[in-house]
This record gives sequence, structure tokens and C-alpha cells, in this order.
Amino acid sequence: MNSSKTSVSVLTTSALLIALGVVLSLFRIPLSTVTEITLTGLPIAAGGYLFGPWIGMLIGALIDICGFFVAPKGPFFPGFTISTALMGMVYGLLLYRKWWDNKTCRMSLFHAGAKGLALRVAFSHLLKTVFISLLLNCFWLSVFYGMTFKVVFLASIPKEAINYPIEVFLIYSVVQILNRIRPL
Repeated sequence: MNSSKTSVSVLTTSALLIALGVVLSLFRIPLSTVTEITLTGLPIAAGGYLFGPWIGMLIGALIDICGFFVAPKGPFFPGFTISTALMGMVYGLLLYRKWWDNKTCRMSLFHAGAKGLALRVAFSHLLKTVFISLLLNCFWLSVFYGMTFKVVFLASIPKEAINYPIEVFLIYSVVQILNRIRPL
């Protein structure tokens, strides 16, 4: 495939993932004043898997920014944009299929195939959950709402514990579907 076809394909697929992320951001399940469940991480993970960390970061940031303009939940706060961009980077670094799904991958734990993919999804989502959702987002929420970090952190732990296996399953399922639709 030539370069112009590749760039058009990346652009259109990224735009579709951003649009899907914005639509998914409209459906929120509030658990408290500072915690909610959304599915916006699915298109971000898909973007990281398909295009790597840089495009994944861009998709994450644009989903947050466009989601704000479509349905703002208060004033814009760039900290959450940084968090969603970092989500795309984490998923891109650990899931990008061109780095992992080939014969030259030497890391036996994360080798290509269903088992290696499941481990990469679980590990990347664990990193995202601990460092971005629990630490960074709780910091942003404490700054944004003027609450102590400890209160926000403790309120977020049950949500993240419940969400973790569900989101790992959903991300793994989405990636498996992408493998069938768009082979490497």
C-alpha cells in the first residue's frame, strides 16, 4: 500500500474512533460526585492497538476535547486531556500490533497470539488503571473540585476494581474483532 493510501486510511479510521469515543462519552454512569463509568477507553485502546502510541495519544486527546465541546460537564480542564492522551500512549506502547504480532517478537511472556495479546491487554489496562485512573485522575479531580487526594482516591478504588475485569474483557474483545476486520 502506498503512503498516501496509508495516511488516508489512518486519518479516516482515527476520525471514526474519535467520533465513536465522543458518542460513548455521552453515556456516563455516575457513581458519586467524582466517579463515573464510561466506555471512552475502548476507542482509545483500539487506536493504540491499530496505530501505535503517537496516534493513540492524539485520539485520546481529541476524544476528550471534542467530548467537552459536545457535552461539557463544567469548565474545560486540560489535566483530563493529558490523562486521555497518556491512555492512548500506554495502549499504543503495549498493544501496537506491528510491534508484537510478528515472528521477530522475542519477549516470551508477551508473544504474538491470543495468550500474549490477553496478557498485554491486562497489563496495559493495569498500568492505565493504577497510574492514570487512580493516581493522575484522582490528582486532577482533587485539584478541580478542591477535595483532598485521599478522599478522591478512596472513592475511586471500588469503581476501578469493578471496572478492571470488565474493561479488560471488552478491550480484548474489540482487539480480537479488529484482527478479523483489519488483518496485519
